[in-house]
Parts: sequence; C-alpha cells; structure tokens
Amino acid sequence: MREIIKRNPMAVAISVVMHIAVIAFMVIGADWQETPTPPKSTVDIVQATIIDQSRVDAEVKKLKKAETEKIAKEKRRLAEIKRKQEKEKKRLAELEKKRKAKEKKAKAEAKKQAETKKRVAAEQKRKVAAEKKRAEARKKAEAEKRRKAVAAKKKAEAEKKRKAEEAKKKTEAEKKRKAEEAKKKTEAEKKRKAAEVAARLAAEQKALEDALQAELEAERMATERNQFIFAIKQKIESNWLRPTTVGEGLSCTLRVRLIPGGGVVSVTVTRSSGSGAFDRSVEKAVYKADPLPVPKGAGFEAFRDLSLNFNPTK
Repeated sequence: MREIIKRNPMAVAISVVMHIAVIAFMVIGADWQETPTPPKSTVDIVQATIIDQSRVDAEVKKLKKAETEKIAKEKRRLAEIKRKQEKEKKRLAELEKKRKAKEKKAKAEAKKQAETKKRVAAEQKRKVAAEKKRAEARKKAEAEKRRKAVAAKKKAEAEKKRKAEEAKKKTEAEKKRKAEEAKKKTEAEKKRKAAEVAARLAAEQKALEDALQAELEAERMATERNQFIFAIKQKIESNWLRPTTVGEGLSCTLRVRLIPGGGVVSVTVTRSSGSGAFDRSVEKAVYKADPLPVPKGAGFEAFRDLSLNFNPTK
C-alpha cells in the first residue's frame, strides 16, 4: 500500500477527498428516492383579499421544476462521483492486483533465489565434502604410495641382497666348477698326452714293425722275383739257339707281356743288341719257352709286364 501511495500520490489524494465527500453526504442523510419537500417559505405572506391562483400554481410549478432540475443535477453529480469512485476502485484494484502479482513474483523470485542459494550452498557443501573426501583419498593414496614405495624399496633391497648372495654363490660355484673342470681338464690333458705318447710310441713301434715287415716282404719278394727272373732267363736261354753269324758279347733288353700261368702274349725288343739276327733269335727263344715260370696269385702282377735283359754270357 505504501508503495502504491508513493507511486500515485495525486490519485490517492483525489480518492481520499471523494471518499470523505461521500461519507459526509451519507452522514447528512440525504434521501434521493423520495420527492423532496419544498422548503418552508420565510417570506411573510401578505394577507390579501384577492389571490391569483393561476399565478400561484405557476410559481409553484416553477419552483418544483427548479428543485427537480437541482435534484437531477445533484444525482448526475453523485453518479459521476460514483462512476469515478468505481473507476478509481477498479484502478486501485488493478494496482493492488499488480502489486500482489509483483509481490508474488518478488516472493517467487525470493523463493527461487533462496532455493538457488540453498542449492548453491548444498552444492558448495557437497563440493567441500567431495574435496575433503578427495583430499582424504589423496592423503590415503599418498600414504599407500609411500607404504608401497617403502615396501618396494625393502623388497628391492632384499632382492638385491638375494641376487648378490646368489651371484656370490654362483660365482663361488662357478669358480669351484671351473677349478674342478681345470683339474679334470689338466688330468684329461695329462691322460691325453700320455695316451698320445703311448699311441705315438705304439704307432712308431707299429710303423717300425711294418717297415721291417715291409722290408722283409720286399726282400722276400725281391728274392722271389729274382728267383723267378732267374728261372725265366734260364728257360729262355735253354730255348735260345745262337745264330752262326753272331759273335760273343751281345745283349738286348726285351719287354715281355704275360698272362697268369706264364703264357706269352707279346715280345718286343726295347734295346737292340745291334744285331737283328741276335734280337730275332732271342724273341724266338721267348716264344719257345712259353709258358714262362711265374708266381701264382697276387705275386703274378709284378710279372704281367716284364722287362728282361738278355745276356747269354752272364
């Protein structure tokens, strides 16, 4: 209400004045529904003998008309006042409605602001609680991290110590193993060298024995070969007839090819004696001596392609 008076002071003043006028009129008790009684005349009536009734009636009618017009005018004035009062009442009601709407809006806005403030406070409280919770979680996580770091450090130190001990044991074991291997290797080397020496001595002994055996075999084979060569020469010479035109002191070299059993395949003079008759006589003697005496078996191979020096004087 105060805000309405402050905003519309003139309208409020007019409204108050009109209300006072209406109240005053009501207090006076004017009755507009009844025909007003003509006021008593204060004029001294002159007692006359002759009264013009028509003039009196006209005057009364004139007074009544004036009074009626005055009453109608007053009614119109009061109706206008009432209309203005209704208009003002309506305007004041509209203002009151607007005030209430504004007040309601203000209350709603205040409620909204209060709710917003409450929600902000709750959100702030929730954020503070969440931050506190996060801080506690961080603190707990840091403590757990420190605990894990200490545990990891202890574990790392223990692992390092264990690895160092293992490395030490491994080094000692490796050293011992290498020493044993070196010892075994030295013993094996000694045995190997001894075996090599024994093997070398045995090989040398065998080689010596083989060489001696080979030498003996060679000597035996040479003796045997010489014996067969001598027998072959003897058989050829026994079948040789000296030509009458050939003198003493001639000799030639023959290449005689034989087959197993001593059969003569071919005879070729590789070194001539200088006498064709002598050379031909020797060739004939070889063929006549067929088969020649040769060894059997593997010993024949040395006689398959035989080179003979024929000298009848020796």
